[in-house]
Amino acid sequence: MKVVSALGLFAVFALVLYGWGWAMRRLLRMDVRSWPATAASGMAAVVFLGGILNLARLAYPWALACVAIAGVALGILAMAAGDRPRSSLVELIPALAVLSFVVLTQLPPAAYNFHDDYQKYFVHPVRMLETGTVFGSTLNDIGFDTIGGQAFLDGFVVAFFPIRYINGLGAAFALFLCMMLASQFTRGRRELMPLTAVCALSVVFIDPQFVNISALYTGSLLMMAVIEEEGSSPAVTGLLYAALLALKSTFALFVVLHFVATLFVGGAKRASRAALACALFFSPWILLHAPHYAAILHPSATVTETGVREQETFDMFSTQALDYGSTPANYTGLMLAIGVCGLTIAWSKRKVDMTAASCFAALAAYFIMIYVSGPRNAGYAQAVRYFAPFAIGAAPAAFGSAGLAFFDAAKPTARWLRVGLPFLVASVPVLAFAPSLRDRVKQAIDSGSVLAFSWLAPRPDYLEYNWQVLYGDMRQRVATAQAAVPAGETAVVWINTPFYLDFKRNRIADVEPGAGLITPWSKMPEAHYFIWEYGGYATVDPQDYRDEMAEGPDMMRRVGAARLNMTERLNTMMQRGQKLYDDGSIAVFRE
Repeated sequence: MKVVSALGLFAVFALVLYGWGWAMRRLLRMDVRSWPATAASGMAAVVFLGGILNLARLAYPWALACVAIAGVALGILAMAAGDRPRSSLVELIPALAVLSFVVLTQLPPAAYNFHDDYQKYFVHPVRMLETGTVFGSTLNDIGFDTIGGQAFLDGFVVAFFPIRYINGLGAAFALFLCMMLASQFTRGRRELMPLTAVCALSVVFIDPQFVNISALYTGSLLMMAVIEEEGSSPAVTGLLYAALLALKSTFALFVVLHFVATLFVGGAKRASRAALACALFFSPWILLHAPHYAAILHPSATVTETGVREQETFDMFSTQALDYGSTPANYTGLMLAIGVCGLTIAWSKRKVDMTAASCFAALAAYFIMIYVSGPRNAGYAQAVRYFAPFAIGAAPAAFGSAGLAFFDAAKPTARWLRVGLPFLVASVPVLAFAPSLRDRVKQAIDSGSVLAFSWLAPRPDYLEYNWQVLYGDMRQRVATAQAAVPAGETAVVWINTPFYLDFKRNRIADVEPGAGLITPWSKMPEAHYFIWEYGGYATVDPQDYRDEMAEGPDMMRRVGAARLNMTERLNTMMQRGQKLYDDGSIAVFRE
């Protein structure tokens, strides 16, 4: 019954995205492509609508319901016009099987990330639905590493279901759409059916290094759609660019490199049109966060890190396990195979078209993400994790497109070679992830999640904490603490489950204890009331911040310093202020 209910809801939302995609493509005077590609452009259109609603402070549950109802109506209109979604059983069966497994084992999961998710990503859609906008406080990172697009999509779940199901759209529905779109690149050729299966299954085999609910498969889907849209309207490409930027800031690397490829292959005219369309569709999100972005022009003093970090190294061909699963050699082998696919397409077509250029752009993104961004931000291991959505989005597009191009270009060659060589190039790097897939499946069955920090996620104490958050009395504890602050007053809040706050009752300046403390606009707002969770399972010991400052990667050293500074500041204020409430871990005081 659970699987049937979930599949029914996902079918409705697929119709919503298909309807908006169909309408947007008609508006831009573009042909409707396969239904997964149309649904992907529909997701981008919905993200654009989300920017408008957030900018207008109207992103309430009723507004999201209107978007969904309108999408269903447009989907029905599309089918009435003859544009009916069609898929073969060969495409549907593997995707539905994977989706059913995810629903049974991880919807909802037994555990989320007790820092990233509970302290940050859960908060964004909750604040949006209660206040009409994701726009956050001066101590929050919304607008920095995430703009709000994923929060708007998650809002469709949070608005109508318990928040513990928030992963449904990203970890289940978007995964299903990725598999469906991945199967389209061989254009349904019977001879390439084995390659079609590899393309679809690559989405599952490639280790996503799933750590939190931030954009992962949604980003992969839109990147895949960008590559699939070769030769289409620059406006559609710009729409997809804008959605990627709105989902997560790290996706900007893909957008920039693909734009450069468009400039060299498609010419300045096509590239400029795509850029203008991107600027138009992304503008609501930029305008939403403009008050914070203005702070960049007036930089304030920031906390500096201390200590001398040892030089970190990274061997991209290492077979040693990464912090979050799989090995560097697996990802490097995969990206080299994508590069080979780009060369195959160029040889087959006797030119470098946009698909080949996209393969080269993905390969370049890998090296830039690892060796340029890695040591300057969160480290090499985290850089691989940030790159995972790129790999998942690029691999099936590269494998399917190269196989199709080679099969058509090498007709005098033996049929087994035309079919077998692309299959070999695709299957070897994908199957290299099999041990990782086995571990993820086992973890999902045994502990109800695929969180990549497997040294912690399955532990009984971690699962118990998650149960207390999702099913226990945590909501009531937060409500009791907030009740100590007079209604209407501004409160600075640093607690481990801020998504249980009532954002309508008080003006909440929630502390996001990560990038939120190092943004250009980070500053303590004027407030007399403070809610601080100084103890508890998810509260970090100040010594860990000191260790992070001394040994962490560059960005994390700054984050550690800012966290320690905020901890010491709140502790001092609590000691000299008027304590209004204290349950042994959460304190409320007036300064």
